[in-house]
Amino acid sequence: MSGQAGPRRFFEVIGEDPACRLSPYCWRIRMALAHKGLSFEPQPWRITEKHRIAASGGITAPVLVDGRRWLRDSWKIALYLEETYPAHPLMAGPAALSRCRFLNSWADGTLHPALFRAVIAEQFPLTAEIDKAYYLERTLMKFGQSVEQIGADPDPAAALVSNALVPVEDALSLAPYLGGDAPDYGDYILFGTFQWARVVSRRHFWPQGSALERWFDALLDAFDGMGRAQPPRAHWDLPPLTCLAR
Repeated sequence: MSGQAGPRRFFEVIGEDPACRLSPYCWRIRMALAHKGLSFEPQPWRITEKHRIAASGGITAPVLVDGRRWLRDSWKIALYLEETYPAHPLMAGPAALSRCRFLNSWADGTLHPALFRAVIAEQFPLTAEIDKAYYLERTLMKFGQSVEQIGADPDPAAALVSNALVPVEDALSLAPYLGGDAPDYGDYILFGTFQWARVVSRRHFWPQGSALERWFDALLDAFDGMGRAQPPRAHWDLPPLTCLAR
């Protein structure tokens, strides 16, 4: 077990406003902790505050501190929670584990690159001022384009995201959740992706009345409305790309 010796702490990425939680990976673990019924103390964290999570052995969030254990990376944290706290399983059995692993890789490798291109023009103004220079440099290194260049034409990327979701819509037309009758970690993986989109963008990636809309609304209301309590992009009322660091 964890050897709990104090409050469980959870480091998650925030924007300039601490109420703006920007990371899809952190949302995965927020939902997983709630699913397990595990309390935690949120630790708002900005990407340039690497010293605060140095004990995790990495420089990115989410980071969970459980007693004497420092854990980093959403997938590794989910596996740890499942092994350490077996009640209320996140991935019940080998089939569910395999499905969740697939969804984890698919979201990271397929959805997120396209979604980033679709929403970056709206997301960047929400980024913490101390983090903007880092994000500008990282984006240029990763994509070979500046934030402004990527944000200038988001529509093709948004179409890629919508097309990629067709099989998810099909699956959710047959069952309320990807986990079947109740959500599991596979649902939280994809929820984290689109909670991120809800926080940073006004775009919609599925039509009204769709199975995806019904699924997302149900998860926003889960755990006493934890997801819905997060203000959406319209709350911040900032125009795109007005705050670029020069």
